[in-house]
Amino acid sequence: MEKYNSIDEVLNFAIEQEQNEVDFYNDLADKMRVPKVEELFRDIALEKQKHILKLEAIRISGNFDHNSYDQIKELRTEHYIANVDYSNENPSYEEALLMAMEKEKATFMFYWDLAERVSSPDLQDLFYMLALHEAKQKVKMEIQFDRGSDNEFDEE
Repeated sequence: MEKYNSIDEVLNFAIEQEQNEVDFYNDLADKMRVPKVEELFRDIALEKQKHILKLEAIRISGNFDHNSYDQIKELRTEHYIANVDYSNENPSYEEALLMAMEKEKATFMFYWDLAERVSSPDLQDLFYMLALHEAKQKVKMEIQFDRGSDNEFDEE
């Protein structure tokens, strides 16, 4: 699959992925009949929009070491695309949470790997922060999943 040719391409890919996740979470929220899960997905979509703003701000500012490219040029996009089956038009809340957790894991790995490889302190801080947000979102979903599996949800 694709390799990155510049830091700008990495940032553009990250922005595109975050926007795809905003759409994904809003779509899942629309399909949920469990209010707590719908709310969780809407909240995560809002957090993803904040990620986009942060990524765009640093990309536009250019306030980073553009030589960081050498450290990330071997990263490939296919390593960071979640293996999620979108064919189910009406997933249960368990299926929706499992898909979402898989996406968060892939995105976490993407940001963590970037943070570990770049030399720019500004980019490193941004990517570590985004990785931690992804991990936090995944944990929220795991908690919701565990609660749901204990039949604490009332499907309405």
